[in-house]
Amino acid sequence: MTEQNHDHLIVLKKRLSTCRSPKGSLVSIPDDLIIEIVRSWEKWTGSSKALYAALGIKKEQLACIINKGKRLSKEHKDKLGPFTPVEVKSQPCDGKTPMVLSLDKKKSIRFYQVNDLIEFLKKSA
Repeated sequence: MTEQNHDHLIVLKKRLSTCRSPKGSLVSIPDDLIIEIVRSWEKWTGSSKALYAALGIKKEQLACIINKGKRLSKEHKDKLGPFTPVEVKSQPCDGKTPMVLSLDKKKSIRFYQVNDLIEFLKKSA
């Protein structure tokens, strides 16, 4: 496994960890993450056991993710762009009111500087 593949799997594992319930099961995995995992699985040359171990999931969970990814591919939802990590900066102590970008009903991102918002929008476009 190359170092780039290893780093990519670490990012996927971290993204999957955000989809864990308090009991540890995977819930509400975003479509783009599912598609990215399927793409990694398709390129994987090692054993499937090594892949799901590197992702920190069980073989049954990987099978469900792959099946859902294939369904998304049939529905042409696999045209989503790649995930681009954004550097999160700490909020300033000057008490400014943040700009809030609502992603959905439960998630939002606060930006305290216009430059950070613009950088985020450029990377996510």
